[in-house]
Amino acid sequence: MEVYTNENDQVDAIKRFFANNGVALVVGLVLGVGAVFGWNYWQSHKTNVLQESAQKFENVSTQLHSGSAQGIEAAQKFAAETNDVYSAMIGLELAQVAVDKGDLAMAEKSLVNALDKAKTEDMADLINLRLARVQLALGNADAALASIGNIKAKSWQAAAQDVRGDALLQKGDIAGAKAAYTQGLDSEGSQTLKGLLTLKLNNVSN
Repeated sequence: MEVYTNENDQVDAIKRFFANNGVALVVGLVLGVGAVFGWNYWQSHKTNVLQESAQKFENVSTQLHSGSAQGIEAAQKFAAETNDVYSAMIGLELAQVAVDKGDLAMAEKSLVNALDKAKTEDMADLINLRLARVQLALGNADAALASIGNIKAKSWQAAAQDVRGDALLQKGDIAGAKAAYTQGLDSEGSQTLKGLLTLKLNNVSN
């Protein structure tokens, strides 16, 4: 079942970024509190914890994509017990596996849980976009519109308006869908996405 489109390159980029820079990012974010809590101890402890989490993520991700029930269980356990960016990342992967199996309800649950663990606005935007796609596929246009409304960055707006247009069309709001597709075309986006938006706009304009 194809629910996700157009943002796979962004997903891979985010995953690579956190795999390569996750430790440095978190350390940088808390640099200012070092003097209060004892920077040397804190840095050593948190860096070790995040490195351990990164290694567990790699192992769990491999298990998850083996397709076994044990792999899914291990990934769900890791997502529930971990409270960092790697929990959000495994949540995205759990959702993808669920979508591939046609279990949209489980995909939605995985994404909602992942959203609570998102540590950056860009990751939250990605999760909200994927959540909106799943909610739309479930026939819940209002929930999809609410998730789209939480997307902040300009770089996601073309994809967001694509889903917003689909949701409005599902609700029978043709004028709203046209406006959303038009706004998407005026936003940053890939040529592939722009082509899709143009096609959808033409379809609702006829």
